[in-house]
Amino acid sequence: MNNKVEELEKILGKRIEKILVCRLSAIGDVVRTVPSVAALRKVFPNAEIHWLVEDRCAEMITGLKYIDKLKIVPRKKWKKLSLFSKIRDYFRFINEELKRENYHLFIDFHGILKSGLYGYFAKIPLRLGYQKPIAKELNTLFTNYKIEKVEKKLSRYNRNFLIPLHFDKNLKQGKAELPIGEENREFAAKWLKENGLKEKNYAFVYPGTSAKGRYKRWMPENYGKLCNLIYEKLNLPCVIGWGPGEEGIVEKLVQSAKNRVFVLPLTTMKQLSAFIEKALVFIGGDTGPMHISSLVNTSVITIFGPSDPIINEPARFTPFKIVYANWHCSPCRNKKCKTLECLKAINSETVLKEVKELLKKNNR
Repeated sequence: MNNKVEELEKILGKRIEKILVCRLSAIGDVVRTVPSVAALRKVFPNAEIHWLVEDRCAEMITGLKYIDKLKIVPRKKWKKLSLFSKIRDYFRFINEELKRENYHLFIDFHGILKSGLYGYFAKIPLRLGYQKPIAKELNTLFTNYKIEKVEKKLSRYNRNFLIPLHFDKNLKQGKAELPIGEENREFAAKWLKENGLKEKNYAFVYPGTSAKGRYKRWMPENYGKLCNLIYEKLNLPCVIGWGPGEEGIVEKLVQSAKNRVFVLPLTTMKQLSAFIEKALVFIGGDTGPMHISSLVNTSVITIFGPSDPIINEPARFTPFKIVYANWHCSPCRNKKCKTLECLKAINSETVLKEVKELLKKNNR
C-alpha cells in the first residue's frame, strides 16, 4: 500500500473508493491534465474516478479511458441566466451531480477559487490541492490537504504531475491516449484522400487562438508565407485548421499563400485532433490544438510571442521546437497590447529553419 494513500485513508477513516478530479477549462489546460490523471489511475487502480469539467471543454475527454464518468458543468447555460437563477442552478448542480455521489477525495488540478468551491460545497471530506504560489484566488481556504510547496517555475505539464508524484515519486510522465475515436479518424482519412493528401505527408497549420488569446496570434500573412516556403523547400503541402470565429484569419492566410493550401471544413475538436494525429508536423501558437499535438505524437513547432516558454511548453515526451524572439517585455499577459512586437520579430524564414531542424532530427 502506498504510504501517502494510507495517510489519506487514515484521515478519512476508510478506503478511498471514489474520487473527483477537477480541471474545468480551457481546452489546452484540460489536455495538459490528461497525463496526470492517467498516472492517478495507477495510484488508485480500483477507485472510481470522475472528472469535473466545463461543457465547452468536455468533448476532448469524453470517453477517456482513465476515468469512469464526466461531471459536466453547464457553463454555457449559466451564462445566459440572471444572477439569481445562476446561483440557484449552481447549487442545484452541486447537490444533484456532486454531493449525491459521496466522493471520498477531491483533487483540484485547477487551483483557483471556483474550483476549490466545488469540492467545498459538495462536502467532499478530503480536498487535495496546491499550496501558494501555484494555488491562487483564495483556493487554499477550500482545500484541507496540500501537497508539498513548490515555488520554482514549472511547465503546466510538470505542475500537474506534482499531484501524482506526491503519491509515488517513481512515476514517470508519459504519453496518455486521447479518446479521438475511429469514426473521427475515418472522417480525416476520407477528407485527405479526397484532396489527394497522404498521412504523415503534410504540415498541419493552426493560425488561430481563442478569443481571449488574440494577443498570442502570429500574423496570418506570415503563416501564408510560411506555407509557401514549406511547400517550396520541403515539398510538404499545408492543411489549415480553424475554429468558430477564425474565418477571417484563415482568409488572410490563404490570400498571402501563393501555393495552394488545403483548408479544412469546420470540424469538431475530435475531428481536428484526428487531422493533427495524421500530420507530419504541427505548426501554430500557444493553443489547445498545439497541446493536442503533443498527446497524439505529432512533432510540434510552436510560435511564442508573449507566452511563457517554460510554463506553456509542449509535452516533453513528443519532439518540439519553440520559436521565441525573447523580446524585452516577454513573457507577459498584456491582452491589450497594440504593438505585438514580440510576434512581429519572428519571420517565416526563422520558423522554416526550425521546421527543417526538427524534421531532420526525426529522420524526415
